[in-house]
Amino acid sequence: MSYVPSHAELPILAQPIALTVIEHTASTSQTISVGNRVNIGTVHNWYGSFSPTITTNQITLPSGYYYYLESSIQAYKTGTFIAGMYTSFQHYDETGASSIGTVATVAQISNEDDLLFSRDDCSRVLIDCSSASKDVSLKITANQTFDRINYNSSNYIYAGLGRTVIWQLAS
Repeated sequence: MSYVPSHAELPILAQPIALTVIEHTASTSQTISVGNRVNIGTVHNWYGSFSPTITTNQITLPSGYYYYLESSIQAYKTGTFIAGMYTSFQHYDETGASSIGTVATVAQISNEDDLLFSRDDCSRVLIDCSSASKDVSLKITANQTFDRINYNSSNYIYAGLGRTVIWQLAS
């Protein structure tokens, strides 16, 4: 007897109610500073009908649901390249005034890519809003040498700018 993947019956662990992607704002002037919120922009609803409210780079997650968030950034260094650059970031519960979820780090250790157009990591968090809404942001927690975030210019047009993906789950 052989294994046939289409015959396997797997349980659905968490069918999302909605899936939303939020573009981070791209610019040539957004600097990286520890403690600052990452600028977020356009909301794209990919599945379901969830469109979060965004105010001053904070995402309001309505009550009655669980939310799974994944966020990533793109870091950039203007001027002279220096090996050993990194930027760390993490979700922040603005309602409870505390960092939440995993810390993620974008790093450029060697001389392979002096512009660092890629992303290395994403911050993840599961948030319980079953009884109350929460305001959440993405903050820079550490930085070494990188000076721009989600950088774009007419000289460098590329994919891979930052984003936050939100899965809205039943409570």
